[in-house]
Amino acid sequence: MRRVVAMRIRRAPLFWGLFLIPLGALPLLVRADVISGDIFSDLWRWWPLILIGFGVAILLGRSRAGVIGTALVALVLGTLAGGALASGSFWVPSVTGCADIGGDVTVLDRDGSFSGDARATFDHNCGSLDVSVAPGNGWRLHAEHRGPAPRIDATQTVLTVQSPEGANLDRQDWSIVLGADAVRDTALQINAGEATMNLAGARLSSLQADVNAGDLLIDGGGGAIEEIDASVNAGRLRLTLGGATRGNLSVNVGGIDLCVPADATLRLDVQDRFTFISNLEARGLSQDDEVWTRSGSGAVIDLVVDGNVGALTLDPEGGCT
Repeated sequence: MRRVVAMRIRRAPLFWGLFLIPLGALPLLVRADVISGDIFSDLWRWWPLILIGFGVAILLGRSRAGVIGTALVALVLGTLAGGALASGSFWVPSVTGCADIGGDVTVLDRDGSFSGDARATFDHNCGSLDVSVAPGNGWRLHAEHRGPAPRIDATQTVLTVQSPEGANLDRQDWSIVLGADAVRDTALQINAGEATMNLAGARLSSLQADVNAGDLLIDGGGGAIEEIDASVNAGRLRLTLGGATRGNLSVNVGGIDLCVPADATLRLDVQDRFTFISNLEARGLSQDDEVWTRSGSGAVIDLVVDGNVGALTLDPEGGCT
């Protein structure tokens, strides 16, 4: 009598194999102009298929048919991630609504002034942050918060605003105006939220930004940023530059939209990994190894761009808004 031996399918290798196929294939197909990245813009709406896959896997248990659920989850996750990567659209759904569970909202207003070149630092958890500049040497803060108030430390040359300790899940919404005649350096860290910086009129020596699970928009088109160092993890950076700038941009699981003047001279040192794509060739830049360049009559923009599972989109349709 012949003995039939049932073959056991190992689910972990199956999951990762099926996940990685669309993750890599979709960006390559877009890069080769086989398909358009625009078709993936609303792909995230299919996320309930992940729950269906988990349900199938649970119902069928350890049976051979149970691999169907595992395969479905892997393919959906891989397609969502690959489609997001291919389109340059990275979604952080509802991240700005963290802990928005109602309750009393307290309003805090503070203001002050600088006496010389100043540095402004913001450390924000959960909610929204809006930073802008205005003529003069003053500063003002308007904050709406649940739970403890933000911590404020102000001197004649330094302004520091931080989320309260031990209250990282209490939503806070800050609006801050800085004196363009005084502020020269800014540093921003935002976690689980969104931030906007309108820097028209600013003259910054340096700008540092660190965003985790969030969305950061920097509009520097009407100002000057000599050096920028921005890092985004699981999120999106939209950056508009108006003049000569040097520095570093880093993204891990996310996207960077970069808008520059039409006459700018560009030098972009891009770490072109398998999981990082760009539209630089489509925008007319020339490539020499990892360096992409474009000659122009305007200001020089010299940036190092590093990314993992991400995308760089230069001058996207509709701008960096």
